Amino acid sequence: MEATTSSAPEHCSLGILCAGLCKRPTIYLTVISVFFSVHHVLVRYIKDTVPVFEVIFVSYGMLFLFLIPFLIYLGESFRLRTREHVLMILISGLTFAAATFLFYFGLSWMPVGDTTAIGLTTTIFVGIFGRIFLEEPFDLVDLILVIFDFGGVVLIARPSFIFGGGDGREASALGPLAVLLSSGLYAATFLLTRRMGMLGINSFVIVFYHSLFIIITSALMTTFLSERGWVIPPCGAERYALVAIVFLNIIARCLLMYCYANEQAFLVSILSSNVVVFSYILEFTILGTAPNPFALLGAALMVFVSIVVSVKRVRNFSFSSSITGAPLTE
Repeated sequence: MEATTSSAPEHCSLGILCAGLCKRPTIYLTVISVFFSVHHVLVRYIKDTVPVFEVIFVSYGMLFLFLIPFLIYLGESFRLRTREHVLMILISGLTFAAATFLFYFGLSWMPVGDTTAIGLTTTIFVGIFGRIFLEEPFDLVDLILVIFDFGGVVLIARPSFIFGGGDGREASALGPLAVLLSSGLYAATFLLTRRMGMLGINSFVIVFYHSLFIIITSALMTTFLSERGWVIPPCGAERYALVAIVFLNIIARCLLMYCYANEQAFLVSILSSNVVVFSYILEFTILGTAPNPFALLGAALMVFVSIVVSVKRVRNFSFSSSITGAPLTE
């Protein structure tokens, strides 16, 4: 997930694109939540038919093709002006690609709701990395939130050395571990993207290059690492699901870019929490998978931590804005 500042043409074009929604942020935040939740459920639905790397390739390949005319319409240049821009795009592209692969890998091993709940640890990793690399404040409250967040991960993963049982849970621990690692990489990508936004790189240009990295790496992985190779899904539900995944990914990410550029951090955090809730509901409705009570408790803990972190960020930003006179946006 990328968050940057936006240019005036981008703001204007997206304002037209989201004309009916932009006046009601809670509505399009809910729309984004539902779209991402359905997207995740459908990825899990076709995981036995289409290799996960191929799903990633198709999703981001179509997003890449969509962004080309869109950026031309915005008048944005694809050219990176300095060596620093190229280096940051390269590093962030690699971290984003690795994070995406790990998240989808976890999605193929774990229930959708559990996967999205563990994904909320991204906010915690952002705080930790911000302290290490940017010397941002990290106080006792943040430390307590990290402990709560870790507790939520343990409740969702339910390792056998704590909860007992030898039902193959050791192998299934690969899923939570992959998603947790992807959250750390997403956090690193977020910080790099924020830095690129400060350097004046358009947010959609960043998404364009990130999509290009994923297209190249997922094509290589599908060709050389996938046991089934390239698969054309059979006519019927699987093919329709793949088409729906593509369009949901494009629409949700475009709306997400507008959301990050124009809304406060607290509202964006509610988006992440909503995705967890909708994921559990839709997974039970579509796939018939009932959530584990421990997983629900862990997810509730992580949603609580995510909201507290965001409220804390907004309060800190509001305080600094009252001193500097900056507007309360992020």
